[in-house]
Amino acid sequence: MRYLFFLLIFPALIFTSPKKIVAAAYKNKMVKKPVIILDAGHGGQDIGTKIKYPFCEEKRLCLTTTLYAKRYLEQMGYHVVLTRAKDYAISLQKRVDITNQSKSNLFVSIHFNSCPSKDPNGIEIFYFNSKNDKKRAKLSKSLATDILYSVIGKTKAKNRGVKSADFFVIRDTQVPAILLEGGFLTNAYERDNLRKNVYLEKIAIGVANGVDKFIKHLP
Repeated sequence: MRYLFFLLIFPALIFTSPKKIVAAAYKNKMVKKPVIILDAGHGGQDIGTKIKYPFCEEKRLCLTTTLYAKRYLEQMGYHVVLTRAKDYAISLQKRVDITNQSKSNLFVSIHFNSCPSKDPNGIEIFYFNSKNDKKRAKLSKSLATDILYSVIGKTKAKNRGVKSADFFVIRDTQVPAILLEGGFLTNAYERDNLRKNVYLEKIAIGVANGVDKFIKHLP
């Protein structure tokens, strides 16, 4: 009887074991998800662009959007590190140091735009076109493109394109890095949108989806 029981149970062990192995492998893959650095621009006494009426401060929009993006990326299974989680000042060098010392995989800095003219509007993203590290430059441009098209898809804002720039935080970081300008506070129509959390959340969802697309298409 014992022998018969073993014969009956052994096939079940054979067929259930692979499922357990696959589940364990999937769990292990999730644990190894990339580390994303989210950098909320400005902070503390560094307000960024400020509009007196209707009242609007760039630093607050940056942080709100960053916290939304963090939530969505974490829901996707990513590990997110913030350069600042509250309203305090942090130097550009500190932002770079956090990125380079945290074994991160990519860096996203979130800002909002301004202009002497009230006409310009739309969203643009910058990357550093390094001549010494062409691989990082290529990856940064690809990341910028994925995020830009994702954010534009969510917000329906004007697409101002992907551009290269020599900004400190995207130049001195050692990983693919971009700086998002999520709209013009000096444009009345766009400012009205940016003062609504539901619109900032759309930008954040676009950022998260763009990051996810970029990572999933890495070789």
